[in-house]
This record gives sequence, structure tokens and C-alpha cells, in this order.
Amino acid sequence: MLETRVRTLTETKFECLSCGTVSRLPEGVPTGTIFKLTCYRCGQKALVKYVSSPLEVIQEKESPKEEIPLPPVGPPTFQERERPIVRPIQKEIPKKSPLAGFIEGLQTKWENWKESWSKNSSEDRPWFQKVRTETESPTPFHRPIKTLSERLLEKGRRFQFPKFRPNIWFVLIPLPLALVFLIFFWMGVIQREAEVPGLLSIFYIHQPTVIYDRDGRKVSEIFGKKTSNLEWEAYPENLKRMVLLVEDRSFFSHGGIHYSSVLRAFFVNIISFRFKQGASTITQQLARILLNDREKSLGRKLKEAQLAYALESALDKEKILLHYMNNVYLGHGAFGFASASEFYFGKKPKDLNVAEMIVLASLASAPNRFSPLKNPDLSSGRVEAILRSLENDGALKEDLRPTIQEIYQAFNTRSPGETVYGNRKDDSPYVTEHVRKFLQAMYPDTNIYESGGFSVYTTISQPVQAELQKVVKTHVENLLKSGQVRRNRLTENGKNADVTPFRNLVAELSPALELFIDTDRFVTGGDSGLQAAVVAVDPQTGDVLLMHGGTEFKSDNQFPRATGMYRQTGSTIKPILYSEAIDSGIANPATHILDAPLIYKNSVSNWMPENIGNQYDGDISLRIALAKSKNTAAVQIAEKLGLGEISSAFERFFFPEEKVLKSRFRRDLSLALGSLELSPLEMASAYSAFANDGNIVRPHLIEKVVDRAGNVVYQRKDQDEFNLKWPQTRKAITPPTAEIMVDLLHGSANHAGVRNTGYRGEVAGKTGTTNEHRDAWFVGVRPGISMAVWLGYDSPGFGMGTSALGGTIAAPLWGTIAKLFDSAESGDKEERKKYQYSQRAVSMEICPESGKLPGPDCPKKTSELFHPSHLPAETCPLTHKSDAKQELLKNVF
Repeated sequence: MLETRVRTLTETKFECLSCGTVSRLPEGVPTGTIFKLTCYRCGQKALVKYVSSPLEVIQEKESPKEEIPLPPVGPPTFQERERPIVRPIQKEIPKKSPLAGFIEGLQTKWENWKESWSKNSSEDRPWFQKVRTETESPTPFHRPIKTLSERLLEKGRRFQFPKFRPNIWFVLIPLPLALVFLIFFWMGVIQREAEVPGLLSIFYIHQPTVIYDRDGRKVSEIFGKKTSNLEWEAYPENLKRMVLLVEDRSFFSHGGIHYSSVLRAFFVNIISFRFKQGASTITQQLARILLNDREKSLGRKLKEAQLAYALESALDKEKILLHYMNNVYLGHGAFGFASASEFYFGKKPKDLNVAEMIVLASLASAPNRFSPLKNPDLSSGRVEAILRSLENDGALKEDLRPTIQEIYQAFNTRSPGETVYGNRKDDSPYVTEHVRKFLQAMYPDTNIYESGGFSVYTTISQPVQAELQKVVKTHVENLLKSGQVRRNRLTENGKNADVTPFRNLVAELSPALELFIDTDRFVTGGDSGLQAAVVAVDPQTGDVLLMHGGTEFKSDNQFPRATGMYRQTGSTIKPILYSEAIDSGIANPATHILDAPLIYKNSVSNWMPENIGNQYDGDISLRIALAKSKNTAAVQIAEKLGLGEISSAFERFFFPEEKVLKSRFRRDLSLALGSLELSPLEMASAYSAFANDGNIVRPHLIEKVVDRAGNVVYQRKDQDEFNLKWPQTRKAITPPTAEIMVDLLHGSANHAGVRNTGYRGEVAGKTGTTNEHRDAWFVGVRPGISMAVWLGYDSPGFGMGTSALGGTIAAPLWGTIAKLFDSAESGDKEERKKYQYSQRAVSMEICPESGKLPGPDCPKKTSELFHPSHLPAETCPLTHKSDAKQELLKNVF
């Protein structure tokens, strides 16, 4: 509203008569000119005239007034509210006398004050409203001071909402950009779809290599990262249902991305000011696993979305869910529900109950955070939330809380740091290592631990192999505790010979010395301790039934002694010589030999083969000589055969290849006592000729290898798996000789300690002990099995003491393992008790004192087996009187 009366101001202050607000006039206002001012608070307009002194006011009153054109009346603009607006009037007003102006100014002030008082007396102003009454004159260094209300009002009036004007470019520009984005996005989807098969092939690179036995039972696994590899039918329907209810209820209805879930999670996270809820579908989670990228970026999310659409296009829903369940990480090194089921509960997925399924399903979203071993409280809270959700939806009717409580009580007894790698238990470590090296040779540029997925089918008998490591370790520990084995350092040839008696005395007294001193302080380092090697083959097929290369498989004890160690064989080599003598007709089981000290002289030194314990029995038959392991008899047989014939025998039994024969065969009679070095596998295979009609089949352990795609990449045919340089099969001796040798070895085995373990089954074998008790052997056969057992120290500089003989420490272990075979054999046990020979030996009666056909004066007769080509023809010449011994010595072999 505009005041029509002109107010005269003598000061640079202006007081609004409407609201009482006092404001300051702008600087440089000309005097004597009429202006229109607008109150910045209420918008009231007034005509004012500024005079510098009261005299001008008096003079103005005396001068005649003229009509003054009024400015247009209207609402104040934004700028007018900002500060008083000064608008000069074009027409000049004549000046009044100072006295008249002063009097008029006083009257004007009085009238304005009365009007303001009467108007505002009834208004209740806020207690905090302040009106400026005095101001300082502005200077270049001091601006006018404004009240708080003035400053706040001024700041508020400066803000204006931007005016929106619809523009067609706001529509035309985003549409092409969105179209270009969609084109590139779906081009990426098409490209990802072409990459899906390759990604899935790499996806299963960490599948474990599984080793199976001859009956399809799992022996062990080889893996660096263990993922699952089950088919769709192997997962129970309840487990699939629980996974979908927990992770993605709309799995079968969305196309890879669930948009409503994305929006819901977006608003929940915005309201919570943190990441509280995710919206990834199972397809997106599978894409994230395939990409193997955990970076939180928009680019990764874009790739994940593209791959999710590509997976939905390339695979059906069942395949997507199967790949997810096989490879999702569930904590503690377990990838996939099959691996996690085995780790957490020791079960296969098909054997899980509903409570266990819910616990596994709760791990997929955050396996480390919700680990029942590391964070049982968080895990149980997560499971409880899932239970409530399932109960509210009607998907769960029974109360599973008591069962789940029992599950968590079992988890409390386990270590939080436990992993699938620490739980990996391998009962057949030497078999596993042999398979790993075999696969590494097939794929030299591949890390078998990282790139697995092979299925290796072997000839191992898992029920026996699984117990073998424990049996061997227990046997060795008992030998050491009982004192049967006492490690003592042996002297080298020609060095410290005078110390040998003292060392032997200490070895004998060490049990008593342990009562007073710690004898372990005298044990020399650098040795892996007492070791044992065992290997068994099937004589008819060459299948390796079991294999163990040391007392205990450890990081510093992985040498495959059963197949790669060559040691002196001792008396176990004697049946090879005897079989050659019988096969060639030089001797037969009834042949008599003089057991007496022998001396062989040459230009260098003398050699005197001695029996164990220096015991000699005089005139004995070959059967008794073998049973009692007479060294003198073996040397005489070797001497009679000649090195040429022995070389031929070793070629058939051990070294079919001429180069190997020349490099390993030693042409001296000491080989009759086992000085030649052979491996346990070679000895077991050689003895298999006695149980297989005189034939030797090259041993093998791996039948076939199948890759992860189901392709057979290896099938056993003519491969020499152990690099023995042997043909597939070869004839070592004739069938009658094989039958005779089994009959002879019955007596030798019965003299050994095989029966001390309670084994009462069939056995035909021979013990062996090398010089200074460095090695102890027992090699024996029974129908379907030829097995070699060795014990000793890796270093030939150590012996086992005088109590460590093949019959006392090796034969009992053979009997214990044979008992395991008896308990593991199936219904064909009766059939396996019989040896099969294509040509049989002939049984004839002889005189036991001469070994020849009985004469009319022979008081005793006994039956003996003979080769049909070498039947005895001579009759006993003895009269069996007092001089019978002298007559016998004349006819000694």
C-alpha cells in the first residue's frame, strides 16, 4: 500500500509506519528530492524527502506545493523487498526555509509516532524481535550493521527454485544413448554366451582326481582345491528345495535377474544406510563364481549381468542349479554341497537330514561369517531366521530346533581352523603318490593337484590297503619297543675292524644300559629310522594288490621302497637257484648235500660262506637245506649250475633285457647268498612264477584313466608301468618245477615266524637276512597272492642287531597281512585255495637216507615230488648197517 503523504527525513533513517521496522537510507541520496521507499519487511510504500537540516524543512513548508505524479502502485518486486528503493522525481521542488522545514519535520515525526503507536499497540511482537534505533554512519571501512532478522530474511529471499521449462531435447538426447547402451549390452551377452562352454570347462578344473580299487571303491583323492562333481540325481530333492527357499525363491520364474528384488534391496539398503540385503539370483551368483572377480565396481556388475543372461540362454535351469550346487563356496575349503556335506557331517548329500540341509544352505551367502565352527552364535542366528521364514511360509511343519541344537553341540568339539585339507585322510599314500607321478608323466606341463578331475581305476584291494599303513606302523613300533631291533652303526670294509666286537657288545647290552643312560643320544642323525616295504601281486594277472613303501608316509619319508629300492635279498634268492637246478635236472628235492664249512681260494683272498650261527648238519637233503636256509648247500648248487646257467635263470626271472642283465648281474658265487640287489616288487613277481604254472606276468597297478569329460585317456595294454623292461608274460620255469618249489617252500615257511601271528592259511615262502642284519626279508606265495616284505634302515651303514632275522621280524608281518586278505576275500575263497598247474610233478617213494629209489634193505620209505623229465632211476645202495654213514658220505653230492 502506498502512502500519499510525503514524509520529510532529516536523518538517514527510515521507520515504516506499518510494521515499525527501521532501515537506513542508501548512501549518496540527494537532498531535497522526493523518493518512493518500500519497506523490506512488510512491503509498505512511502514518499519521502530527505533534507540535511531542519531549516530546509521550514522553507519547504512555506513554499507552495505542486502536484507530484505518483509512481504506479502494485505489489513489490523481489528487489524492492531486498532494500528500500529510491526513485527520484523528475520535477524539482523549491526549497523552504530551514525553520519551516524543521517545524514540519517535527510535526511529521509526531504524527508518525502516534499512528505507529495506535496501530501496533494491540499487536504482540515476538520477544526476540529487535528494531534498530541507532546506526553508525557508514565509512569505506565500516559497512552498515544489519540486525539478525535482516540478515536471515535477506538470505532467505535470495534463494529461488529453478524454473523448469519443458524442452524436447531432454527426451531426444537420452533415448539414443539408452539405445546405444542396450545394443552394446546385448552384444556383450551374445559374446558371453559363446564363452560359456569354455568357462564351464575351466570351472571344473579343481575337481579332485579320484583313485578307485579293483571293485570300484574309492582308495584316495588328489586335489589342491576340492570341488564337487555330482550329477543332478545325486542331490536329494529336499536339499535342492532348501537351497532355493534360502537363496532364490523365484529361480524358475526369472530370466537371470530379479528386478523387484533389486529394487527392494536398493530401498532397504538406502533406508538402513548400509548394505543390509542382497538381490543376486542363483544365476548371478554362478556368474560371479565363473568370473572369479570380487571387485566391487560397476564394470564387474555389468559383466556379471551379461553372463547371467548368457547362462540363462545357454543352459536350462537344472544345469544352472547343478553347477551352482557343485561349486559354491561353503567355507573351510569346501566347494560345493557334496564336499561341504562330507566336511561338516561326514555324509554324502543323499544321507543328510533336513536340519543338516538347512545348516548347509545357510552358508552360501557368507560362508566365513556364518561358519558354525568359527562363529557358532552368528551361524545359529542365521539358521533360526531361516527356520522362522520357512515356518511362516508353511514350508516347514516340524520343529527342528532340538536336532539343530545337537548339531551345534557336535560342532563345539571341533577346531575353528579345521579345513578339508587337514581332514584329508589317505590310507594309501604310496599308491596315491604313484598315481600322481604316473599322471604327471602323462601330462608333464600340468599341475595334477590343480588340474584334476581324473578317475583312476587300479588293481588295489582297498579293504587290505586301508589297514596296511596302520598294521605296518604298529608292527615297527612293537619291534623297537620289544628290543628285537636295535640300530647299530656298522663299520665299512677295512675300517675300524677292531671296534666291531665292542659295537656288537653295546648292541646286545643296550636294553640294560637304558636303565642308566639315555642311549638315544648315541643315535646318529640323518636316517629316517626303521622302515618297512610291502608289495603283493596277483600271480595270474600281475595286478598289484597292495603297495606300501615305508613305515609312515611323511614329507621327509616318501621314497617308494616297494618299487624303487634295490637291496640285497639274502636267502630269499635261494628258491630261484633251486628251481633252476630242479628244472635242469641237476638236483631234485631228495638230492643229498654235505652241509660243512667251505673255503674258496683265489689269487686275491679266500671266501668262506657260513651258515647262520655257524651250525652245520652234515649230510642233508635239498629239501632240508632249503627249509633250514643252509648257505653251504646253496653255494654248492650254484657251483654245480655254473655262472652261465645262473645268468640264464636270472635273465628269465629278473632281467629279460640284455642291457639290464649286463649292468645288474654280477658273475660270482656270492649271488647264491643274495648279494645281488633287487626290489621288493621284483622279488614278489619272481615268486609269482611258483604259483602261476611257472609264468611271470609283468606287474601293473593302473588299469585305466578317465578324464573329467568321460574320455578314456589311458587303457592298460602293453605298457611297462614300473619301467621294469619286462615283456607282458614270460616262462621262467616249467609247471612241474613250480609245483615242486611250492611244496619245498612249505617247509621253509613253517620254519619261519609266519604262524606266530595266528595265521593258519596256505603259505609257501622263504626268509632272508643279509650280512650284519642290514636287511630282513620274507617272500611268500599263496593262491592268488605273491607278497614280499622287507625291513631295514635306508642307510646300509646301520644294522638291526642280531635278533633281527627274516623269520623273526619280516615273516610275522607277512602273516598279519595274509590274515587281512583272508577276512577281505569274497565267496571264491575255496577256489583260490588251489594252485593250478598245466603239468603236474610225479610223486615217488624214495629212501630218505640216500634220496634214491628204495632198495630191499631200506627200512624207511617216504614220498617225494620229482620232475617228470628227471625221475630217479638209481636204487639205494646202502645196507643200512653201522657203516651206513661212511657209505653215505661216498655218495654225497
